[in-house]
Order: sequence, then structure tokens, then C-alpha cells
Amino acid sequence: MQEHMEERPTARTVGFIGLGRMGLALAGHLLAKHPGLMVHDINPTPVNALVKRGAHAATSVAQLASECDVVFTMLPGPAQARSVWLGPEGLVAQARAGSTLVELSTVDVETIDALAEAAALKGLGFADAPVGRLASHADKGESLFMVGAEDAVLREIEPLLLKMGTTVQHCGKAGAGTRTKLVNNFMVLCYCQINSEALVLARAMGLELEGTLDVLLNTTAVNGQLRDKWRAKVLAGDLTPGFDLALGLKDISLACASAQRVGAAVPVGGLVRDLFQMAKSAGHAGQDTSSMTDFWASVNGLKPLRLAASSQKGTTQ
Repeated sequence: MQEHMEERPTARTVGFIGLGRMGLALAGHLLAKHPGLMVHDINPTPVNALVKRGAHAATSVAQLASECDVVFTMLPGPAQARSVWLGPEGLVAQARAGSTLVELSTVDVETIDALAEAAALKGLGFADAPVGRLASHADKGESLFMVGAEDAVLREIEPLLLKMGTTVQHCGKAGAGTRTKLVNNFMVLCYCQINSEALVLARAMGLELEGTLDVLLNTTAVNGQLRDKWRAKVLAGDLTPGFDLALGLKDISLACASAQRVGAAVPVGGLVRDLFQMAKSAGHAGQDTSSMTDFWASVNGLKPLRLAASSQKGTTQ
């Protein structure tokens, strides 16, 4: 793990494509420390917000690719990544010679390998650097990046990543960052399910929620999701998506698909994937992944679990 290493010279022009919930936060921090950032998104609202802060707006992926030395992309999933990166007007085809392209999105293994191969055939630098930690960490500039890249590419992009977050974890060669992220989110999403079942069980058994949390957070039952997220999100009645349940379903589906391809049995993950699909079908898409607790309360005929305002500790999402 590498944190706050001595900064090396950065490229002249940096671009950022994809200004959704996470992308806008990351790009905002990068802009604050790297003036002149060029940005692009199909939604003009976040673009305009960053332009007001000094960013330059690109009218297309092709324009941004042709004018930047390093380009970061943060996109919803594999289909969007392939659309932006590949094709005659895509990032790879239009990139200037010698530039470096960095995929921050969480995508499937086949997609990241295809992007890496396309970049290599064009003689471009490439890294996958999916983002760890919560959306609230991204808001505060505290993200972790799981990087798959050759050492020379890592040295080039690390100072830029540390303008957006605090921690760069070199996971190996190109593609290793994405593989690590799939394992990470596999665990995160399984925790969402078990946290929800446990708290609903506590309520069904007549236990007081605050006291139960105090125990769970001070034994080996604790996990980062329960510790950093539950009080601030679902138990506070805040279901706005720090991590959209629909995207959670996408990520655990990608992890389970990867497991199938390599012949690894992950029975709990497969079940959790199906349970996330049930929650999505029940109307929880567009809500935070912690809304799984509301889903299971409803399934069990219970009211949504909420803490009193005085007990809603923590600020993370």
C-alpha cells in the first residue's frame, strides 16, 4: 500500500469522463489541485458545475481524448465503458500519441481486458483503478484506488490519484485492479445482506436496536458497512444512494459471473445476488444498498427500522 508518496511531475492536460455520484466528487477534488481539468458527461448539469469552478468542457469523448495526456473515466458499467472507450470516435481511437488512459469504473473482467488490449495495440498507457470506500469518502477526498498497471504507468498516475483520494494500492498488472474490486464488492454486498437480516432478527425478537448495535459494533461481528454506513443511512431514514442498490446488483452479478468463468464455487454470493434482484424488483432501485434492511423488514411484516435522532451517529454513506 502506498499513501501520500512524494509527488512526481504530472501530465500537462488531464481529462475526466463520467460525472455521476462518484465521478463528480473525484473530478472536483482533482480540479481543485490540478487546474485546467477537461471534463465530459452526457448530463450537462455536473459539467456546468465544474466549469463554474474552472474546468474546461469537452463537447465529445473524441475532443477530450485528442487534447489530454491522461484521461480518467468513471462510468456506470461495462456497456458504457465499451461505448466510451471503443469504436471510431471512442477514447482509444482518438487518444493522442503517448497518452495514458485510466478506467476507474467497476466492470467485468472481459471488458477491462478488452480495454487494456485495445490501449496496448495503440501504444497507449493503461491502468484500471476502481475506487474503494464509500461515496462519502469520495466527497471528502478519502478514496482508495485499486490499481492494475505497469510500474511506469503507476508512477505517472499516482500523483493524480492522490489528488482525488488518500490511498493507492498497486494490485498488479493491468486488470488486477478490477479483479480486486470485484472481490471487495462481493464482500461488501454480502455484508449488506447479513447486516439487514441480523438487525431485522433483533427487532423481531423484541431487542432494542441501539443496544444491539452497541454490541455488534464492539465484537468481532463488526464490519465496515455496519460501522460506517448503517447509522447514517437506512437507520436514519436516508435512502439516497451513496451506492445505488441497482449498481450493487450489477457488481455482485459481475463477481459471480467471474467466479463461474474461473470455476470457483461461491454459493453465498449467488444467493445474495438473487436477494438483491428481489429487492430491486420490490422497488429499491435508486436507493442506497443499506435499504436491504427496509426490504427484509417489509418481508417479515415489520415497520422500517429507525434509530431515534439522538442515536444517529456517524456521517458516512
